[in-house]
Amino acid sequence: MSTTANPYASPETPDLVQEKDIQPAEPKIFSFAGRLGRLRLVTYSLVSSFIFMVACSLAVAVLTPVSAWLGVLAYIALLLVSMVYGFSLYVRRLHDLGHSGIWLLLFVVPLVNLGLLIYLLFFPGKEGANEYGARTIPNSSGVIVGFILSIFLGIASIGIIAAIAIPAYQGYVERAQMKM
Repeated sequence: MSTTANPYASPETPDLVQEKDIQPAEPKIFSFAGRLGRLRLVTYSLVSSFIFMVACSLAVAVLTPVSAWLGVLAYIALLLVSMVYGFSLYVRRLHDLGHSGIWLLLFVVPLVNLGLLIYLLFFPGKEGANEYGARTIPNSSGVIVGFILSIFLGIASIGIIAAIAIPAYQGYVERAQMKM
């Protein structure tokens, strides 16, 4: 009996890279390519919001006394940079979930945008590599601390808003009742 190779057998592929062999990728901070996990999305959003808020405040405070138009232009320029960076975060998060960045257009549709935000924040990304790249490296302690800090800041901001809004509303009700 001869031992000839089966021409219909699948080829041996020891030299091809298997999905389990793909090394996790370091997430790029300023890029629309790649993937981004949930904790990094929240942490990067918080840190970038703080940086852009401080930068806008300084630019307006320094440039407005020189020229009001210069202050407005600086504010608009920084706002556009902030928006583009925010879009890049959401696009990479969509990539992590295995979707195209074009899904970002759903933020324009009322109520659908809320569902998309919930999906981005609470659903885990695809395991392993997908068509948008390798999975990201595990979260560092800085990312975890940033996430916990963002939770506390969110709760604190709700408390601050309530502390301002409730007395203001009570004053409004009292003034409205006095006019009757």
